[in-house]
Amino acid sequence: MNESKGISTAVVGYGFAGRCFHSYLVSLAAPALALKGIVSSRVEARADITGRLGVHAWERFEEVLSDDDVELVVLATPNDLHASQAIAALEAGKHVVTDKPMCLDGVEADAMLAAAQASGRILTVFQNRRWDGDYLTVKQLLAEGQLGDLVYAQVAWGQYGAPRSWRGEAHRGGGKFVDLGAHMIDQAL
Repeated sequence: MNESKGISTAVVGYGFAGRCFHSYLVSLAAPALALKGIVSSRVEARADITGRLGVHAWERFEEVLSDDDVELVVLATPNDLHASQAIAALEAGKHVVTDKPMCLDGVEADAMLAAAQASGRILTVFQNRRWDGDYLTVKQLLAEGQLGDLVYAQVAWGQYGAPRSWRGEAHRGGGKFVDLGAHMIDQAL
């Protein structure tokens, strides 16, 4: 890492999460992180990335893997791509942050962890809801004993919209339970 420039970071994916969370949060983490660029297969998105954000826009994920300047890859891609992309990035010598859920099953998780260990690189999962104010307040009240012993919890996610993309396809890790349930499970733990 070049200490004066921060960790050179590439965000993969410029859909809602890549645009509204990951690229924005990487920029907020400056100077520790330096957003080098973002991957998007969409021409109009790449124009926005270079024009509005002023960073590099790659068309293909493989271009990031071969870029020796990129140290950290942030995956904001469909859930069914997390495992293969994380493993490829780790094998290319990059550290990886993947959006939740980490992957689709335990076999993929084991393969990702093995790739991280073999590469000596860091692999972590982004859990943005872990820092929500309401959650942190309840967590603090429980820790202080102000709410007594927690013996039962019921959680619900009332709105998901009408997804017309991978988010509506169960085999791709879409749907309320897998895609959004990861938040609830993380907070429950």
